[in-house]
Amino acid sequence: MDAKRSYGRLLVVSTLVLCLEATLTLVGGVLVAVTREPLHIDDYLQAAAAFVSLSGVLALVAALLSLLVVLPAVALGDLLGRLTGGRDLWAAVPLLVGVVLAPLAWAAREGGWTTSTVQVTWAVATAVLSVAALVGRLRREGLTGLVATRGTAFVVGAGLLGVFALWTDIVPRYRPPAITAAAVVGVWSDGRGGYLTFDTDGRVIAEGIDEFWPGGGSSAVRRSCSGPGTWTFTAGRTTWSQRVAVEVAGCALPEWSVSGTAARLELFHFIGDRDDDDRYELRKRDWSPSSRPFRARRSR
Repeated sequence: MDAKRSYGRLLVVSTLVLCLEATLTLVGGVLVAVTREPLHIDDYLQAAAAFVSLSGVLALVAALLSLLVVLPAVALGDLLGRLTGGRDLWAAVPLLVGVVLAPLAWAAREGGWTTSTVQVTWAVATAVLSVAALVGRLRREGLTGLVATRGTAFVVGAGLLGVFALWTDIVPRYRPPAITAAAVVGVWSDGRGGYLTFDTDGRVIAEGIDEFWPGGGSSAVRRSCSGPGTWTFTAGRTTWSQRVAVEVAGCALPEWSVSGTAARLELFHFIGDRDDDDRYELRKRDWSPSSRPFRARRSR
């Protein structure tokens, strides 16, 4: 506690740590998403572009949080240390961060946030800001450069490790569930009043299924398709190539692909240019008394 603390350096280091934490969260979020749902290449490009374009805003927010929360918490810790004979009370920093955040949590609760949301947000914010405070309060030469180089290396290394785990299938990537024709039998809904009812004998009844203009987007609905028809299921070589073909007189419906999970099956087909990743989706309905209609995503 003898060396005078540089709160200017603390502000810089804390801001840097928060930016690194945000980047690590983004990398982890993308890697987790790959294991859950299929992501088009445009999703990665859009996420990267949004992150780069908002990097200045992120740095500003990180600096404000450091100024309003981290610096006061570290200053309080230094004050308590002097009052207790010059002891280094680093373990009290997370508690002090939580105390500084308490008025913001109270204001959020008064603003209409639920108690559980406030508690979770407060706990997460306390943990994230405590890391920045604990690192920023260190009295070490070259701390800013050390955090920048090692922090960046850690984020990049975590990303590469995640990519390796996905590439080698140590962590399984998302794959559509493997189904049989029996799994197709039943009622499928688009959540907007459109239904396909598949029977075991290969018959199907369409009710209000949207039919789109070729080359159009999700808003280019040509008409509503209704009537009896037939259907066939093709397993394909992989779960990605499973197809359900539906033929209804007077309708030009494309083949449906399988998506979702084993517990939440979905059928979909692309609308217009596949690279746009606009999809028309149906979900298998559970006709139990507690079931509720879902709202399907028809476009990104």
